[in-house]
Amino acid sequence: MERIKKFIDTLFELSSRYCGESLVNDLRIILEKAEALEQELLLKAKKDSKEETKAIDEIRIKFYSDNLLSFCQKNLKEDLYLGYLLELGKICLDFGEVNYSEYVYSLLIQLAEGKPKYKNLLAQAYFNRAEVYVRSSRWKLAENDLKKARQIFNEKKDKKGLARVDNLNGIIKSEKGAIKSALKNFNDALSSFSRLKDELWIGIVEMNIGNLKTIQSHWDEAVTHFKRALTAFEKLMDLKRLSLVRYNMGMLFKNRGELEAALTEFDRSLEYALEANYYLSTGLAFLGKGDVYAKLEEYAVAMEYCIRAMEVFYKIMDKVGLADTYKIKGIIQRDTSNYEIAETYLLTSLRISEEIESRLNYAESAYELGILYRKWNKPDLAKKYLKISEKYFAELGAQENLERVKIVIERTNGSK
Repeated sequence: MERIKKFIDTLFELSSRYCGESLVNDLRIILEKAEALEQELLLKAKKDSKEETKAIDEIRIKFYSDNLLSFCQKNLKEDLYLGYLLELGKICLDFGEVNYSEYVYSLLIQLAEGKPKYKNLLAQAYFNRAEVYVRSSRWKLAENDLKKARQIFNEKKDKKGLARVDNLNGIIKSEKGAIKSALKNFNDALSSFSRLKDELWIGIVEMNIGNLKTIQSHWDEAVTHFKRALTAFEKLMDLKRLSLVRYNMGMLFKNRGELEAALTEFDRSLEYALEANYYLSTGLAFLGKGDVYAKLEEYAVAMEYCIRAMEVFYKIMDKVGLADTYKIKGIIQRDTSNYEIAETYLLTSLRISEEIESRLNYAESAYELGILYRKWNKPDLAKKYLKISEKYFAELGAQENLERVKIVIERTNGSK
C-alpha cells in the first residue's frame, strides 16, 4: 500500500512540474473525491450482497495514471506532452509498472514517428522501451528497438546515446551467455563514457563489467570494478544504482562463500532500494538474502525471503528473477527432503531459463537438478543434468562452477 501511495504522489509531482501545481491539485481533489464516492458504492454493494469487495491496487494505479495522462494531453503543447511521456515511462519502470511503462513509450513513439523535430525524443523512447523489454527478458524486441535508437543516434552524432546502446547490448549478451561479446560491448561503452567524462555511466558500465568478472570467478577484478562503480554512485548519491552495486557485491561475496559479508551487502542494497522506491533491487535483495539463509540452513527464513522476492518478480515481469527464485526454492525443498516439490521447482527454473535464453541460469538449475537426483538415488538423471551443467559452465568460462560440477560428476560416476 505504501508503494502505491508513493507512486501516485510521484505521478502528481511530475504532472505539477509540467502543468502547474494549482491545476494539478484541483485535479487531485476531483480524482480523490471520485475514488471516495466509488468506494462508498462498493461498501453498499458489499452490505447488500454480503460479498467481499475491496479496492484493487492495480485499479488505483491505472485510475490515477490514465486520468493524469488525459489531463496532461489536454493542457500541454505537443513537445511538452512528449517530454512528459518520456519521464512518466521511466517512473513507471522504476516502480515496477512494466506494462504501463511499455504502453507510455509505445504511445510516445507513435506520436513522435515521422516528425523530424522529435528525432531525439524518438531515439530516447526506443532506447527506454528496449530497457523495458530487457527487464522482462524480451531480447528480440529489445534488440529491434536498440537498432532503431542506434540509427538515430548515429544520424545525430550522439556519442552518449551510442554508448548507452553498447551498454544495453552488452547486458543482453551477458544474460544470453555471450560473455566475450558482452565484454567488448562494455569496454566500447566505457571508452566512450570516459572520453565524455560521464561519471554516472562510467559507474554503470564498471558495475556491469564487475558482474561478468563475478561469473568468471575473477574475484579481485570484479571487486576493483565494483569499487569504482560504488565511488561514482556515492559521489552522485544515486540510490538506485547504489542498491544495484551493493546487491552485486553481495552476490560476489556469496559466491566466494563469505556469507555474513554477503548478508551485509544485501541489507545495504535493500535499504537503498526501499528509500529509492526501486522495485527491481528490492526483489533482488530479498532473493539474495533467501539464497544466503538457505546456505546457512535457516530454511524458514530463506523461504520467507524467496516468497517476498517472487511477489516482486511476478509484479515486474522479471523472468530472470523468477527463474532464480524457483531455483532457490527448489534447493530449499531438496535440502529438506521434499524431492518431488524440489524437482517441480527446479524444472520450472530450467524451463524459464531456456525460454529466456539465460545460459547461466540454465547451467545453475541443471547443476541443482543433478544434485537432487544424486540424493534421490536416480544416477542416470543426475549424470544427464550434471553433464548439461558442465557444458554450459565451460562455454561461459565460469571456472569455479565448472570445477565444482566436474568433482560431482566424478563422484557420481564412481558411485554404485
